[in-house]
Amino acid sequence: MDQPETIDAIRRAYRIAVRDLRACYNPDGIVAGRLKFNAYWARDGFWASRGALALGDHAQALAQLDTFIKYQFPSGRLPVRVEFVGHHLTGYNTLRSRPKVVGRAGGIFSNPIDPTALFLIAARGYVERTRDLAFNDRFDIVIDRALRWLATHDHDGDGIIESYWLADWMDSILKANKIFNLNVIYCEGLRAAAALKRAGGRTEAAADLDRMADRLRERLQTFWNGQYFVDWLFGAQRGGFSADGNVLAMLFNIATEAQARRILAYIETRGLDAEAPLRVCDPVYSPWRVFPMYYVAGIPDYHRTMIWPWLGTLNAVCKAQYGDRDGALADLARIGGWYLRHNGVNEVYDQTGKPISRVFYTAEIPFAWNAGVYIYAVHAMGLGGESPV
Repeated sequence: MDQPETIDAIRRAYRIAVRDLRACYNPDGIVAGRLKFNAYWARDGFWASRGALALGDHAQALAQLDTFIKYQFPSGRLPVRVEFVGHHLTGYNTLRSRPKVVGRAGGIFSNPIDPTALFLIAARGYVERTRDLAFNDRFDIVIDRALRWLATHDHDGDGIIESYWLADWMDSILKANKIFNLNVIYCEGLRAAAALKRAGGRTEAAADLDRMADRLRERLQTFWNGQYFVDWLFGAQRGGFSADGNVLAMLFNIATEAQARRILAYIETRGLDAEAPLRVCDPVYSPWRVFPMYYVAGIPDYHRTMIWPWLGTLNAVCKAQYGDRDGALADLARIGGWYLRHNGVNEVYDQTGKPISRVFYTAEIPFAWNAGVYIYAVHAMGLGGESPV
């Protein structure tokens, strides 16, 4: 039975998340935050759109998609972000009308893969929620361009895509080649594209994409070590546990039920969700894997030991999916407690639930990604719908 005090904490945190997500709404989509990330970031906005759709803010999710459709590169890839000129080293000035399209954060390494696949997943979410078939028809050529570009990253023809350095959301960690998290998102992107094709009556194309997704799902078993999916493969080398790919494999049903239960058992046994759901990696990435710029910024622990609430929030959804509703609610209440304590949804926290604040770096607030995913999770648990205050 759901505990009243737990449900009350979640619902109060939900209202803060609703407030903070809507604070990130702009006419052209959802900005990542309102301080240094006051721009349309692909990853942040597409994950946040899950919350917008759960709230019925369909026009906001559509605006996010339309902005990135407008700035899709001829190759088919999507920008990392669309920002507006006038920013300076300490943050952003007022938004201007002239956009700047950025292919890579920092401009050092190019072609991150997940924004393009997340774009397809977000589009499916919008169409499934709204049944906007006119958008689906208009989107069809965009899907084809995106799929062609994604397919070019399977360099050895084994069905698994290979990536460049710093090509996923962990853009402080040096890893490359076959990264599990990116391939999970790619697999779900193929499924999303198939669903969109099917909704538009293009059944043959949908069947082809389903076959590609099924083949990739089978190939992803090469990452399985008996307890979890390893983070990366590079020749004979294998990574350790990374929460992102494993959580998303459960969320997207790429992991089998037996595998999902083993992943959850590993997380519990290792105490990765014991105090601060959910730790990013186990073991912690070696210091030499951190891109040097993050040492200069004073945050070499950014993707090593800091806590990103969206991971624990989605892991809670997975716990509920596999029968542990009490554990899921406890995690959402604990994360929600951080939001309540600081009256806001921050970007990243230490392991005590305190927002990160360093000499050269302070966690973004409000942070749309965490807020949107929390809203999505609360609705997935059947607890959403309260009017925000």
